[in-house]
Amino acid sequence: MEAEQEVLGKILQGLDKLRTRVDTSFIEGLIARLSKTADKEMQRFLILKIIQEYERLEQLFPNLDASYPLIKVKEGIEVGNLLYKGQPISRFSLSVEDLNRNVLVIGSTGHGKTSLIMNILLQAEKQGVNYLCFDMKKDYQFLGLSKNTVYISSSNIKINPLEPPKDVSMQEWAVHFADVFSDSFALLVGSRDYLLENTMGLFSEWDKQYPPSLSDLLKYIEVYGRRNDYFKVVRGRISGLLMATEIFDCNNGISFEKLNDKNIVLSMEKFGQPEGHFLVSLVLSRFYYHSLAKGRSSSFKRVFVIDDAHMILDANQEKDYAKGIPILQYILSKIREFGYGFIFSDQQISSIISSAIQNTNTKFIGKVNLLPDLYKILPAEYKLAPEIGNSENGEFIVINDSVYPFSVFKADLVKTEKYVRSDLIGLKEKIDSDFFVYFKNSDKDLKEKELLEEISKNPGSNLRGHQLALEKIINKEDFNTLKNKLISEGIISELSILMEDEKTHKFLFIKSAPNEGLSNNNLMYFDEKSFFSYLMRELVARHLKSRKISFQEEVSGFLIKGLIKTYIFIEQDVIALSKLLETRFDRVIFIVNDNMNKDDIIADMLKEGDAASLLNFKTLNLMYFYEFKKAF
Repeated sequence: MEAEQEVLGKILQGLDKLRTRVDTSFIEGLIARLSKTADKEMQRFLILKIIQEYERLEQLFPNLDASYPLIKVKEGIEVGNLLYKGQPISRFSLSVEDLNRNVLVIGSTGHGKTSLIMNILLQAEKQGVNYLCFDMKKDYQFLGLSKNTVYISSSNIKINPLEPPKDVSMQEWAVHFADVFSDSFALLVGSRDYLLENTMGLFSEWDKQYPPSLSDLLKYIEVYGRRNDYFKVVRGRISGLLMATEIFDCNNGISFEKLNDKNIVLSMEKFGQPEGHFLVSLVLSRFYYHSLAKGRSSSFKRVFVIDDAHMILDANQEKDYAKGIPILQYILSKIREFGYGFIFSDQQISSIISSAIQNTNTKFIGKVNLLPDLYKILPAEYKLAPEIGNSENGEFIVINDSVYPFSVFKADLVKTEKYVRSDLIGLKEKIDSDFFVYFKNSDKDLKEKELLEEISKNPGSNLRGHQLALEKIINKEDFNTLKNKLISEGIISELSILMEDEKTHKFLFIKSAPNEGLSNNNLMYFDEKSFFSYLMRELVARHLKSRKISFQEEVSGFLIKGLIKTYIFIEQDVIALSKLLETRFDRVIFIVNDNMNKDDIIADMLKEGDAASLLNFKTLNLMYFYEFKKAF
């Protein structure tokens, strides 16, 4: 009995630590009953029950150190390890709900913020979550190499502030445009109302099939608005913006609705702070008001990344209504209801507007220069200075409802070495232009613009597919007439591919050397070699998936592993092919253009190689696409 009493004494001491982690009412009820009973047998029984219950609780919480976090394991996006005294104790995951409730990442330069965010985005993408990254310093450029990601460089961004999102009327959009412009360029309420009045006036008189541009609005104000006291202020803001950048001076800009199933990286390194704020506000407004028109969503759609958040969400510029409508803060608080979330990143907490901080559920805090900043977002009882001061690169304090009260966190590394090659980034940027083609106002026929946009948007579609996509606005006869006209002018070209059913399918692409008059539209062009490679990447992947053949996508083709290690080479580069043959593959299939002769290709390879390289040819099979489909 004395031994049991001694154990009971230790249990009472241990309960003080367990109370902060779990409901101890059951075991404490047993202890209360023990103190009231004089029956020896009942006392022994109760002591044994108390010991059993305490052992159960100890198994749930083997470490009762106050600094050992209480962890609630959940499924989601694994992004790193939770640490205790420098050693991993659990994996840490962010759920889709966590992303929807926003994430804040704070840390000094070089601490690992960008790597952590990139890992979150890459893991989220695997679970079907798209992202849009506002890249202030080209830190996220390599993400653009992903096939499902569109990288838009600052020189290619085109957004018409007066172009309403889908399902939003011009009159409604006039109000939102006036709010966004006023918020970004510090217009007072009177100037904002003047801007709105003139925007509504321009919209009511506009009778063209494309939306007016910012230049059109400036001209309208100069003609109809000179007598108003607000004329100089508003005219000065618009003309100043047009002089600073051409990004917002177009009739048809990037269609984010058409990029709905893509990840997007917007490069913003060349933007000033007001212009950057205006761009981000416009983009988010387009997503928000388009979603508002469609209604609330039960599914999570996209996460937005605002890196160097103070550039857009500057705490020193928090506004009241007298200084402009704080539309961006309003959208940040409302847009999550429609299936969107944010990741904010910066070096200091004090640099970001309070509304962004308050609306974050998960916080990663690395080394910071101003420790007092932390207590703007943390309870005073959190003693984090030692952990933050001792943290290494890639280590953060994580605060999330699955970790109580907080934990040291080590982010998984993201390897980016293979992505930094400028030639690969340039090539991918070229391909991405297919997805955000825009057209400035010109004398070209609207149907011609629609056809070129369709070709750029769906380069893997055949001639019949393009025709069906445009049948509501272009009949078959007009389609063929227009196609032949553009081919004769050297603007587009046609590529024929024989399929396994002995039928020839025709594909269109915009040529790399168009006639004068199209080059200013910022379309991205292919020559025949690059287009054939791009087309084969689409068609081969589609065919392998349809046959349920497992494959790994490579820079120059596809690798099929198995008993016979097969590489399908699609680049039209015989030198690269010769180098590939030097590696160990059981079989290399080179898919060649239908208009090329196989013997000529072999002859070219022999000219480029040496005697030793001839031995590698035994693994090589040259195939036309229809032969490849029959073989697989």
